Order: sequence, then C-alpha cells, then structure tokens
Amino acid sequence: MKWYKRIRLALTLALLPALAACGAGGGVSAEEEPAGTLSAVPALEEAAPEEACVHQFAQGDNTAEHEAAGYCGNTVTTVSRESRVWDEPWEASFWGDDSVALTDLLLYLDYSGDVCRCLPEYNVDTEFGTGYGVNLTAGYVRHDGGQTDLTEEQTELIREILERQGETP
Repeated sequence: MKWYKRIRLALTLALLPALAACGAGGGVSAEEEPAGTLSAVPALEEAAPEEACVHQFAQGDNTAEHEAAGYCGNTVTTVSRESRVWDEPWEASFWGDDSVALTDLLLYLDYSGDVCRCLPEYNVDTEFGTGYGVNLTAGYVRHDGGQTDLTEEQTELIREILERQGETP
C-alpha cells in the first residue's frame, strides 16, 4: 500500500468518530424543521433525525466591520474538495474575479459563532488567509476556531465560483 493511501486510511479512521458524532448535539426532527433550514448530513438524518445538526441561512449582515480593501487581479485562491466527505478529491487554483470575490467574502465574514460538529466539504486557501472550511450543504464557513452561517446569496456565489472552476457541488 502506498504511503499516501496509508495516511488517508489512518486519517479516515481517526476522523470517523467525529463524523459519526455530527448529530450528537441534539436538534429537531424533519417535521419540526423551520423553513429555510439546511440539513447538514442527510445520511445521519435518515438514521437518527432527532440527533442531526440543523443549519439555517444567515439573515442580514454576517460580516465583521472592516475597511474597504483593494486587490490586484493576480490574487490566487486554492479550493480543494475534502476527500473525507466526498468520494473523489478535487482541487483548483485560480485567480482573477472569482479569486477576488471569494477572498473578499471569506476574509470579512464574522467568525464569532460556535463551531458545529459537521465536517467542511471544501478547504479554501487564499493569499490573505488559509484553512477556511466551507460547507455548502449546511451553508457555513469556519475559520480560526469560529464559524458563521452563510446567506443564501453567499452560498450561491460560492457554488457558482466552484462551478466555473470545474467543480459540480
């Protein structure tokens, strides 16, 4: 077995309890779920709907106060699909308008919320910050120990950027 496959197997086994615990914080059943609610991990919901994580789109402004920033068009962003969530890994590095838009969005979100147990679907690294965990299914981004829910518009913007880069979220 190749060394990278051993590492992937070891990481998968190490992360399996965290994935299984995604719904351990309680929640509401599908019948009680408010409109606009996103269910983070459908497979867990089917197995135990009363224990699934529940996310809602952010309403209103979810950005931190900041000065307006300027970027040059050669700002590079790298997005990778988390292989622990998806069957096939995927990665794209890009620059231009999509890189600037995604960088600007992620850089100024207010990450003061608590971190849930759901796993990010994508990892995003920009020139101004690395290690952003993005979950479009649940509609959140986490960074530096905090998390924020995305608005419907922000979720769609990220999805469109990923589609233009060859990903089909």
